[in-house]
Amino acid sequence: MTEKPSPLREQAIRKAMEDSLPALRAFARGLCLDRMSADDLVQAACERALERLEQVTDIGGVKSWLNRIVYTQWHDMLRRRNRRSSKILQFALHWAGYEESQRSEGERVRAMRLDVEKALASLDPEPRAAVVLVGMLGYSYKEAAAVLELSAGTVASRVARARNRMAEVLTVDERQEQRLKEVRRRSVHEKTG
Repeated sequence: MTEKPSPLREQAIRKAMEDSLPALRAFARGLCLDRMSADDLVQAACERALERLEQVTDIGGVKSWLNRIVYTQWHDMLRRRNRRSSKILQFALHWAGYEESQRSEGERVRAMRLDVEKALASLDPEPRAAVVLVGMLGYSYKEAAAVLELSAGTVASRVARARNRMAEVLTVDERQEQRLKEVRRRSVHEKTG
């Protein structure tokens, strides 16, 4: 077993952890797709990290180390939940189908966010993690590969497939929305005509 770090080194590690919190939260939100679960995930990961400070060999690598813990904790959470679907998200997506002109700008932004969340939710866990790290958080393929313990080529492949899948989901949603608008136009026209 590795020795406990000196108080000065432990303080430096804790500072690096604190500086990494915004990125950890963003990664967790991308994985979990809801704020409460993401906050729980980050808290569990930080607790795990604090129990294992002696594992840090390079303070510059704390962010990647923490992201790896978040990713591992997320997989554990998925196994415990058995990937159940969210009724709230389904309701919100139904609500997002209302006619565009009846929504305020804030409602349109929320609807677009829900579309992206729905597209993310359509991905398997591994490609979702890759696309969140690279596409949303701006990690290089090499950095994401270190977090996910994969080769950079595998990460690039997962990101490409994930982006294609998300584009398919978003395109299908756009076509459905166009059909819904057309049905509404016809319905209004029949009532007035």
